[in-house]
Amino acid sequence: MHVDGFRFDLASILTRGSSLWDAVNVYGNPVEGDMLTTGTTLSSPPLINMISNDPILSGVKLIAEAWDCGGLYQVGLFPHWGLWSEWNGKYRDIVRQFIKGTDGFSGAFAECLCGSPNLYQEGGRKPWNSINFVCAHDGFTLVDLVTYNNKHNLANGEDNKDGENHNNSWNCGQEGEFASISVKKLRKRQMRNFFLCLMVSQGVPMIYMGDEYGHTKGGNNNTYCHDNYINYCRWDKKEEASSDFFRFCCLMTKFRHESESLGLNDFPTAERLQWHGHSPGLPDWSETSRFVALTLIDSVKGELYIAFNTSHLPVIVALPERPGYRWEPLVDTSKPAPYDFLCNELPERETAIEQYAHFLDANFYPMLSYSSIILILSLNDIA
Repeated sequence: MHVDGFRFDLASILTRGSSLWDAVNVYGNPVEGDMLTTGTTLSSPPLINMISNDPILSGVKLIAEAWDCGGLYQVGLFPHWGLWSEWNGKYRDIVRQFIKGTDGFSGAFAECLCGSPNLYQEGGRKPWNSINFVCAHDGFTLVDLVTYNNKHNLANGEDNKDGENHNNSWNCGQEGEFASISVKKLRKRQMRNFFLCLMVSQGVPMIYMGDEYGHTKGGNNNTYCHDNYINYCRWDKKEEASSDFFRFCCLMTKFRHESESLGLNDFPTAERLQWHGHSPGLPDWSETSRFVALTLIDSVKGELYIAFNTSHLPVIVALPERPGYRWEPLVDTSKPAPYDFLCNELPERETAIEQYAHFLDANFYPMLSYSSIILILSLNDIA
């Protein structure tokens, strides 16, 4: 049928013992001390075991939503036989918190950028076992994530009682679609920050359909019951946005595909990755830190400098010294389109880069509040 694989909704229910549980039926012999009651979590659930060892199914992509409605939460702990990937719900929650400027998440955010080795490395899994996402069919869309502090689910007919209450969203200063120009600019910047984060994180990025053009559900975070424009992909809106956020998403996706270091089969080590703070080699993992930066050795691009400033204050960042080379700006989410991504085809590219020259000559780069950047190392023609 040419099916690549399967994502199992609320897959943790498949790891619980059923009312028909009988070790003799499953394994052919009794298990010592087997006193399981209905719903008990099994260390070797038979259905997951059989799927994982099936000659056909074991060769396709198997993805678990590693929690269920009964409160079982198994992100990083789902029985995997080395095959199963997981919707990384912790990635979603940490990235949302850090990018909206919540204290206490810089270290956890760094783990997310590395493919969550804290969750998967010890169990022998790889970065691709982490399905990274910021938004999905449940919850806010990307544009709603930066537009609403609260859910607006009245259209569902349940008096706004349905849907998730803890969205880790931020409306950037005003609730709802109608907002000031400055708020709307900040919202677009935050959307670019989220998408850039997805594209530079180790693991598998998952993008919710419509987020690439800014699909809104009006703040409704539980739209399963709607067969209308709320859930439909708006191709006309995509065309309207093609010169703005859609362009940014396309270029960032292309950049990830071209970069050898952004889809690794193993977790990055110190030989490839270095952490930085406002100064090179001095990362700040304190409770109040809202700045994370790293350099990545890349066999195709040479070396990348990636930084996130999620503070409400701007900062001038000191860049790592690379004698004979200079850092060249590629992505800056604080800039309006098309200067948010300085691709080679941009007619004004050289002029835009020249505006940074006095900073880059001194090995510095100015970052606005709530922004992220990607710089690439290039030969210094002046040297």
